[in-house]
Amino acid sequence: MNENTVMQPHRPRWRVRTVRGGKWIRERGQKGLSSLPHLFTLANLSFGIGSLLLTMDGQWRAASLMVVGSLVADGLDGRLARLMKAEGAFGRELDSLADVVAFGVAPAVLLYQMGLRELGYLGLAVTLFFPLCGALRLARFNILTNEGYFLGVPITAAGTLLSTMAFYFLQETTAPPPPHVIPSVMVILGYLMTSSIPYPDFKKRRKGAGIQFWPIVGPVLALAALLFAAGWNPWAVILMPLTAYVVLGPWLVVLRKWDEKVQPWLADVTRR
Repeated sequence: MNENTVMQPHRPRWRVRTVRGGKWIRERGQKGLSSLPHLFTLANLSFGIGSLLLTMDGQWRAASLMVVGSLVADGLDGRLARLMKAEGAFGRELDSLADVVAFGVAPAVLLYQMGLRELGYLGLAVTLFFPLCGALRLARFNILTNEGYFLGVPITAAGTLLSTMAFYFLQETTAPPPPHVIPSVMVILGYLMTSSIPYPDFKKRRKGAGIQFWPIVGPVLALAALLFAAGWNPWAVILMPLTAYVVLGPWLVVLRKWDEKVQPWLADVTRR
């Protein structure tokens, strides 16, 4: 060996393997984190199935709470997916399947057991109508992308409204609600889910586009907080923002029609 030759330090193979192994671990860790939103989606589905099982067991209050748990899990999976940039077709389809069960089938079966079954075929038809409308709404949601708003009331809001209303009647009254109230609400919500009425999507709002969040939601939440502090039933307080959101869509349509047709007509009349 030449004396001028510089001896290179010996690099053991195990160090190379360790580096490659660390890269593999990092890649697997990133894939595992990207699957975290799917776990919350599965939790959403699990709450929905649990609600169905509790309904069949006669535990209606617990079944209503399960739907609220689905709402929490559904909100977390979407936020995590956007935060981790893990949104994709698989997560979107899985989320829709979970929502149909948790916010469509579970509330409808709960209300059927609570009193709709006493209406015979009419109660059965209404029970089927609500989740079917929810499925149609979710199918349309998956193929249409509207920035800043939904077409039709989201099934999450409609299903949670029904379950919260059921819990309120179970907690506040010993007698069930009037027979025509629940079917009417379910039919109206089913229609609103499949309608083309725009509803604000506060999760994907952009500056200068769509409807601002706090001018609408802020007063409703403030009123709900005041009523809760005054000793109102918490479930009645929860019903307030849900009902306000459902009514918001038709109300905005009325205001838009007013701006487009009624105001020009009034201006023309006053000029004469």
